[in-house]
Amino acid sequence: MQNVRELLEAERETERDFVTGAATEPPHPTGWTPALLMFHLATWRERLGDALRQVSRGQTYAPPPDNIDEVNDRELAANAATSLEDAAKRSDVALAGLITVWDAMGDRPFEWYMARTTAEALIRNSYHHPRVHLAEHFTERGDAARGHRLVEESATQLREASAPHHTLGAAVYNLACVRTAQGKPEEALRLLEEAFVMRPDLASVAPGDPDLVRLRDEPRFRTITGV
Repeated sequence: MQNVRELLEAERETERDFVTGAATEPPHPTGWTPALLMFHLATWRERLGDALRQVSRGQTYAPPPDNIDEVNDRELAANAATSLEDAAKRSDVALAGLITVWDAMGDRPFEWYMARTTAEALIRNSYHHPRVHLAEHFTERGDAARGHRLVEESATQLREASAPHHTLGAAVYNLACVRTAQGKPEEALRLLEEAFVMRPDLASVAPGDPDLVRLRDEPRFRTITGV
């Protein structure tokens, strides 16, 4: 995989821009607050960073939790009062630490959910995962164009970096959702076909995905999802 450091640095700047804008963002009735979003990114970066540092010292690392939703719900509820300033600083420090670890370790075998190398784990954890949340945040708050641009940029940059199929496939699937929202069903279907080759598990998710509801009556959609 290519350009790992560049992708992480690009995401760092994206998040700094997000935090600057979010500081004056009015409250919204749905979704996470900007503070909780940044807190969420920070905690998962810290988990990965701890594991990678243990590996760098030749130690056995603790695997990530299986009960992801339960962990997220518990942590977010316990930190509902966290400030955007504190959460953003914590996340930025954690990301800087991951970049430092990458510079020291480089790519080597490492298992973290679907990832099988340090590069794959870093890109899933601290590039693609944050951008999924940021795009959702913008869309929820009425700025679909900004959310769509972020999804498009992510898919393009992951292609250019020769990202592994488990991550690129998810990014292409998300881009198909964007094309559906933009009223481009043919392109959306083409992207779904590409995504399902890389991530066959997503074919079972697509029929129930509200972002793809406009495609459900398309014969081609039924064919590629098997419904």
